[in-house]
Amino acid sequence: MNPYDYVKKDPYKLYINGEFIVPESGETFDIINPVTNEPFAKAYKAGVKEVEMAIDAARKAFDEGPWGKMSVKERSKLLLKAAQVLDRRKEEFACIETLECGKLYGGCRYFEAEMSVDAFEYFAGKARCLEGKTVPIDDNTVNIVQWYPHGVVGEILPWNGPFMMGCQKISAILAAGNAAIVKPSSWASLSMLLLAEVFEEAGFPKGVINVVTGSGAVIGDALVKSPKVDMVAMTGGTDTGKHIIEASKDTVKEIALELGGKSPNIMFDDVDVDDAVKWARWGFTQNSGQVCVSGTRLIVQRGIYEELIEKLKEECVKQVPGDGFDPKVTLNTLIHKDHAKNVWDYIQKGKDEGARLVCGGEPYTDPELAKGNFVPITLFADVTPDMTIFQEEIFGPVLCITPFDTEEEAIAIANATEYGLAGGVFTKDMKRGLRVAQKIQSGQIYVNSYFSKAMVESAGTGWKQSGLGVAGIQKYMISKTIFIDTEDGSVPMM
Repeated sequence: MNPYDYVKKDPYKLYINGEFIVPESGETFDIINPVTNEPFAKAYKAGVKEVEMAIDAARKAFDEGPWGKMSVKERSKLLLKAAQVLDRRKEEFACIETLECGKLYGGCRYFEAEMSVDAFEYFAGKARCLEGKTVPIDDNTVNIVQWYPHGVVGEILPWNGPFMMGCQKISAILAAGNAAIVKPSSWASLSMLLLAEVFEEAGFPKGVINVVTGSGAVIGDALVKSPKVDMVAMTGGTDTGKHIIEASKDTVKEIALELGGKSPNIMFDDVDVDDAVKWARWGFTQNSGQVCVSGTRLIVQRGIYEELIEKLKEECVKQVPGDGFDPKVTLNTLIHKDHAKNVWDYIQKGKDEGARLVCGGEPYTDPELAKGNFVPITLFADVTPDMTIFQEEIFGPVLCITPFDTEEEAIAIANATEYGLAGGVFTKDMKRGLRVAQKIQSGQIYVNSYFSKAMVESAGTGWKQSGLGVAGIQKYMISKTIFIDTEDGSVPMM
C-alpha cells in the first residue's frame, strides 16, 4: 500500500471530551514531510479556548466522571483493549510516523510500533500491581504509605519520538489513574491525533484523554499556568524545561521534565575494536542522532584512539541516506529545516574551534537529498571540554571524539558537562565496567551495549540539567502517609 493512502484529505481535528472538533478560529498548520520539505497534510491549531475546554473535560472526568472512581481492574481492561486496537493498526501508525518524522520505516514498524503496543500491555498490568507500604513505628502505631494519581496531567511530547514515547507516557498516566491533556509537537502531531481514534474505539470515557495540537507557547503555557491542571510533564530541550519551571511558579504544581543530553561513551583499550566501532556508530546515529540518550561524546583510550577513529570513519561513510521507505537507506533525514540549520551551525563551530574533521561536515550534493534536511554523519576528533560541540547538545549525527589515558581521566571527561542523561562503558573488565558506570553522573548507563532494552520496565532518570522528577509510573503519582493510633484511650503526652 502507498503510505499516503493512510493520510486524511481533510485537516486532522482536535480531540476534546470524546469528540473530534474544529477549533473556533478554524486555523490549520501544515504537516511537512522532512524528506522533501513538502506539506502532505494539515491539522487544526488549538487556541486558549480549546485548551481550557480540554482541561475542563479532563477535570470533570477525574473529579465527577467514571474515570476517577473506576477500579484498577476496569482501567486495566481498557488499556488492554487499546493495545489490541493499536496492534491492529500498527502499519498505519508506522507509515504516518515515517512520513511525518522522516524516520526509517523498518524502525517505526518493527520496533517503535511493537514497543508502543507493549507499553499499553505493560501498564495495563502495572495498574493492578501498584503497591504502597507499611512503615514500622511502634507497637501502637500503624503507618501506611499509599500512592494516588495527581488528577489532571498535561503531557508535552517531543518531536523525535512522538508515537512510541507518546504511547509509553500516556499509558503510564492512565494506568496511574489520571486524566490527560496531550500536546504533541507541531513538527510531529499526527500519531497522537490517530491515537485518539484508538482510545475512542477502545471505549474510554469522555474527557479521560484529550489531544490538542498547535503552538507550544499557547498550549504549553495554558497547561502550566492553569490551577485546574495538577501536573505537567514535558520531554524536550533544557531551555524549554527552564521556561516551564518559571511559568509554574504561581501554581506550584508538580513538574516532571525529561530534558537534553550529551552522553559519554567510554571505550577502554581492551575492547575488540571492530565490535566497538559498530556500537559507537549505533550509539549516535539512530534516528540521525535525534535521540536524547545518544552517545554523542566518544571517549577513547589512547592506545586504540587512531585505529578506532579510522575504522569508525569507514563504518560511517558506508551508511546510505535517503527516504526511510527505501529498504536500502540506513540514514534518515532530520525532522525540520530549522533544526538542520542549527546542526549545521554546530558543525561550523566545531571547525572554527579547531576540532579535527574526520568525515562528513559538508552538505550532500545529490539534488534529491538537497530537497530534504539531510546531514551526513560527521566525526570530530581531538575535541576538548572547552569546545562548544563538547558541551552543548547538537541532536544530529555529529560525534565528538576525545582521548584519555587513565580511568580517572575518562570519568572526569565524562562528567564535564551540565548534562546527566545517559552514558556507555565498553571494557572486558567487568569490575572496571561497573566501577566506571557507578561514577558517571547520569541516570542511565549501558555497559558493553548502547540504548535501553527496558524502557518501560526500568526507565532512566535525568541527573543535573537533564531532568527533574522520578522515572516510571510513579512520576505520575503522589504519595500520602497515614498514621493510625491503635491504642485505646490514647492521649497526647504532656
